[in-house]
Amino acid sequence: MTARPAPGVTMPTAVHAALDAAGLTRAGQHLRADIGALRALLPDEATLQQHRTDLRKLDDERQEYAQDLRDAEAWLDDAPQRRTELRARLDAARAAEEAVREHSAALTLLAARMDAAQRRDAHVEQIGKAERALFAAQTAASRAAQEHIDIRRRRTDGMAAELALQLTDGEPCAVCGSPVHPNPAAPHPDQPTAADERDAETRHTQAQDTQRTLQDALQQLLEQAAAARGEAGGDTALAELTSEHTALETRLAAALDAAADTGPATEELHSLEQQHLHTDGARTTAAARLAAADTGHDLLATQVQELDQKLATARADAPNLPLRIAHLTQTADRLTTAAEHAGATFRTAAEHGQLTEQAEQGARSAGFDSLDAAARALRSDDEVRALEEEINQWREQRAVATARLHEPELAAAAGMPPADLEEATAQLDAATTRHTRAAAEAAHTTERTRALAGLLARLTTHTRTLEPLEHAYRTVDHLHGLVNGTSTSNRLRMQLEAYVLAARLEEVVAAANTRLTRMSEHRYTLVHSDDRASHGARSGLGLKITDAWTGKDRDTDTLSGGESFFASLSLALGLADVVTAESGGRALDTLFIDEGFGTLDEDTLHKVLDVLDDLRAHDRTVGVISHVPELRRRVTHRLHVRKTATGSTLALETEAAQ
Repeated sequence: MTARPAPGVTMPTAVHAALDAAGLTRAGQHLRADIGALRALLPDEATLQQHRTDLRKLDDERQEYAQDLRDAEAWLDDAPQRRTELRARLDAARAAEEAVREHSAALTLLAARMDAAQRRDAHVEQIGKAERALFAAQTAASRAAQEHIDIRRRRTDGMAAELALQLTDGEPCAVCGSPVHPNPAAPHPDQPTAADERDAETRHTQAQDTQRTLQDALQQLLEQAAAARGEAGGDTALAELTSEHTALETRLAAALDAAADTGPATEELHSLEQQHLHTDGARTTAAARLAAADTGHDLLATQVQELDQKLATARADAPNLPLRIAHLTQTADRLTTAAEHAGATFRTAAEHGQLTEQAEQGARSAGFDSLDAAARALRSDDEVRALEEEINQWREQRAVATARLHEPELAAAAGMPPADLEEATAQLDAATTRHTRAAAEAAHTTERTRALAGLLARLTTHTRTLEPLEHAYRTVDHLHGLVNGTSTSNRLRMQLEAYVLAARLEEVVAAANTRLTRMSEHRYTLVHSDDRASHGARSGLGLKITDAWTGKDRDTDTLSGGESFFASLSLALGLADVVTAESGGRALDTLFIDEGFGTLDEDTLHKVLDVLDDLRAHDRTVGVISHVPELRRRVTHRLHVRKTATGSTLALETEAAQ
């Protein structure tokens, strides 16, 4: 019976068919030597597969790195335009902030002007009412004055009758002294009495008081209206100011909306700069990784090509080395089997007869009727081949596993102690939890850092804006304190106005002393004092009087009435001299002195008049208003004022007239 080869199994070729048992054995040995060489190449084939896998991974990484590089370059190409836009937004927002400050200041001033305009209009309305009330009061006062004068005149005209009513026979007359009253005057029917005159005077006084009150109120309203008009900037209508205020509020709201973009624009610009640094680093990293991946890919591709060429020769027409080894192993096994069969055939041929006879005897001994019956009890060739094929498969799998176990990584892993899976899992879970918490904290910290950076930028901007303003404010405030005398640097608490006037006062005092020493017989001298006043009062314009009799300075309040008068007169004359000097020599030609002479003793009066005579001798006119009789002898030209019921009259008198 002839056995058929199994499908896919390489059978001995025609060359092998011509070999004898020894030749088949040698051919099988050669094949087994080739199988050993191929088995040595099994790790190379595994390496080739791994290299191809790595090559595909490298190719994927190259594509990923190339895409990252393209994305980074595209982002960096767009960054300048975005930066320009953000800077334009930031500049616009900062300009809007400046506009907000300007509009706010303008609104404050405009609100003050509107308030002043309202007060101005209200005062104007009140002024009209006050003027009408004043006119009515002036008319009433004129009528009351005329009535008072008329009653006084009629009472004066009938004063004789009024005195006649008081006469008693035998008693002297209060006017002429005669005890005889032959023809006393009789009163008229409408003769006003003293009570009538007092009532008329009272009505006149009340009307004058009402007129003065209304005049004062009108003057106050005029001053308030003028002040409000100045604060309002003139006579601009309130409606116009209100319209301007509404328009300015609209512009302020628009500026506030635009200025609100400062923070977002700053944060976005900062984020863009950070992203630019990150993207530039990512581009550099992607380029470096792509170059490294390209180098590794080229090197690995060369190794794959070399190994593929090497293994292609070893695989021949088989898809892989294990199949090639399996095919060669099957062929070697067949050759070995064929050699054994050939040797057995030659041996058994001689023994066939003997064995046949022995077989027949054995068959019969075994209970078979014939050799055919014994042959039918044998296993078939298919069953034998199936068993052999299963054995060969297990051998191939053992060869692959053996090659795998010889890999360095597995050998190194085999030498390591077994891992504690539960502990490793617990450590992984703990590490994952910590990583999650750390990532959340890092994100929160990044957000807070970004917010703080924005606030720091805004604070820096505000600080830089406020520093020059604060410096200017301190300077102006210090100057304001110095000028107003409220600064601690102003030791005397002297105002700038007082400081300027103090210099003039020193000149006035020097000029006044030239006459004061003469009037006081060299006893008194005025001294300017800039000592600090008590109780926090302003200083700089103080005056003291030096008494030569005591050698001490004292306050001007300690002077008597007459001394105060000629000290004041000396100051007035000194002031006139200083004004003359300051005005380029233009003299004050006329000087009027009202009262005060009645407080002087006779000697002092003569000294004062001597000084006034000196002024008159230098072509200056001195007018004296006084009731002192002594002045009538010293003043040669006088105007005498006489009051009558119908009004006052002036009379020019001279020394000759006296």
